[in-house]
Amino acid sequence: MSTITSTRIAIDVLGGNQKVASITGSTANAVSGWRKTKFPAATYVVLKTKIRKMGLDAPDTLWAMRTKPRRRARR
Repeated sequence: MSTITSTRIAIDVLGGNQKVASITGSTANAVSGWRKTKFPAATYVVLKTKIRKMGLDAPDTLWAMRTKPRRRARR
């Protein structure tokens, strides 16, 4: 199974900004911004599922998810 290594490549493989916008319920402008950053955490399940159905994989690091709880500020 090949691994996608960036959001830019993932968007291209999935069909471009407009197609990914349609898949995620976002705008093409928002998807364009993801090319330089990470996918929003809320898109994880839908995009990961689409990528896997294509016989590919993508590391979880392509999504902006916390891996540790936020520390609370002390008062």
